[in-house]
Amino acid sequence: MDAVKKRIKMVDIARAAGVSQTTVSLVLNNIDGVRIADDTRQRVIETARKLGYTPGPALNVLERDVPTVIGVLINEISAAYPIDIIDGLHMSARAQAVQLAVFVTDGVTDREAEALASLRRLNAGGVIYANTFTTGVHPTRELDQFPHVFVNCFRTDGKGVAVVPGERAGGFVAARHLMESGCKRIATITGDSWHTSAQRRLYGFRRGLTTGGQALAPELLIHGSWGHGSGYQSMKQLLALPEPPDGVFCQNDMMARGALTAIAEAGLRVPQDIAVIGFDDREFASDLGLTTLIQPYADMATRAMAVLHRRRGLDAPTTLSVRCRLVQRETTRVVG
Repeated sequence: MDAVKKRIKMVDIARAAGVSQTTVSLVLNNIDGVRIADDTRQRVIETARKLGYTPGPALNVLERDVPTVIGVLINEISAAYPIDIIDGLHMSARAQAVQLAVFVTDGVTDREAEALASLRRLNAGGVIYANTFTTGVHPTRELDQFPHVFVNCFRTDGKGVAVVPGERAGGFVAARHLMESGCKRIATITGDSWHTSAQRRLYGFRRGLTTGGQALAPELLIHGSWGHGSGYQSMKQLLALPEPPDGVFCQNDMMARGALTAIAEAGLRVPQDIAVIGFDDREFASDLGLTTLIQPYADMATRAMAVLHRRRGLDAPTTLSVRCRLVQRETTRVVG
């Protein structure tokens, strides 16, 4: 029996072409508004063809009758997270035999309107409106001319279907995991307190503590600002308390990395003295052995494409939460 042919992925193309996976995604998704050298772009396309990768828009946009086009409006493409969203949308589009037309808008309504005008000319069958971080958005009114679904964001007026990460549930899971691993005095370092994600993660964290019979003491709540330095300084503040915490939930992995640095400088052990949980599962998290929660960007993209494909209930105000799965590593004690 012949061996099953390996499915070529973007990481395979990146390795063969000698470029980053981000560059491959930008080229094969034909993302507008991003500068990539012509020779690099051509090398990626030729490598994809050579490896037998199923063509995306950049490979066959000028060939045959193109199937239905789905537009993607995203505010930026410089961070790591949007690539996961784009890759998830791309894989779903391939499964549905549709093409993606991706536009980077910087969140500017005029650029959104221009992108939507281009999508009208392409006779696009729908639009995915995505954002780098979970927040309320004010899309241009032209968006209402298309069937659309929001990914990692939601309309501030509550209209439409939004697919977002289950951040409240994620905070809840973090609190319960720390309690179940034996922590008795648990702290949290949040992101910017005005930020939607920080508020949702904190709400779930408080609820998790409460249902487990604990409460969040005022001195154990530190409002940070998402960065490494913020996590470092906040952890030093916690360690200076007369009774420091024995468990800390950092609302992202960058702050968790800073917290781990501060703990190491204090000569304390992780997780024996202090257990640490992050959020996001950034690329460095596994190297640090950091217990964290995975942001389900690809799953959100797949869910959104399925909703858009069904074309049902798009006008009804609906929020779909996708579970953020806990990955247990060395910075917390083994549960059970």
